Amino acid sequence: MPVDTPAAISFRRPADYYSSATPEPVLPRWAPFGCGAASVLVLIIVFAGGAWLAGGGFTDFMDFVFGMTMSELRGMYDPAVTAEQKKTLEDEIATLRKNLREERVAATSLKPVLRAISKASADEKVHAGELQQIVAAARKLNATAKRR
Repeated sequence: MPVDTPAAISFRRPADYYSSATPEPVLPRWAPFGCGAASVLVLIIVFAGGAWLAGGGFTDFMDFVFGMTMSELRGMYDPAVTAEQKKTLEDEIATLRKNLREERVAATSLKPVLRAISKASADEKVHAGELQQIVAAARKLNATAKRR
């Protein structure tokens, strides 16, 4: 096979690669500086976010989560859920959010309420029994709130 065929020209053997001059760079010269700057920016954002969360931001975030969750739950109520049951849930969650904002309830103790909400909304339908479980979990947590 002659050396001048297109197949011979397009195929480069490893020995040819390593014995030739330094190949042209794949990335532009500014790429390492851009990637380095981006990584520094990400580190700053991560540390600033951690400082915000440690300084009370987690409580604000959980208050926001409960607000968003309640707006989603309102559209998932089963027709058998009564208006009184809905109001009871709204009142308990409003009390829980108030206790959370006033730091009367620790954000770390929210897990039972979040678990009950997650279990109830998994099928995107909240039945009366599931609603009562959420209310019971919220009441139990509200009962442990520090009194002022």
